[in-house]
Amino acid sequence: MILRTCVVCKGKFEQKELLRLKCEEKKLLFYNNYGRSFYICYDCEKLLQTDINGKDYKKIEKSLCRECKNKDKYVTQLKEMLTDVR
Repeated sequence: MILRTCVVCKGKFEQKELLRLKCEEKKLLFYNNYGRSFYICYDCEKLLQTDINGKDYKKIEKSLCRECKNKDKYVTQLKEMLTDVR
């Protein structure tokens, strides 16, 4: 069994328990089998859907900016992606 790491909490999970995303041209996208990707666990994803406090928001924002290698509004993009999917 191969485990993947959540970029926010650094927890190890099976691939089916994670949301797979990628950054392309300063946009956050669901992974489309092309390019580099990263994972976010469902617990960290649920944090975004609740009223997130400053500390948790900063943690998620920092992780996304690190993966995408620049500073942009990735948390907002991710929230919009999750509300469109659900």
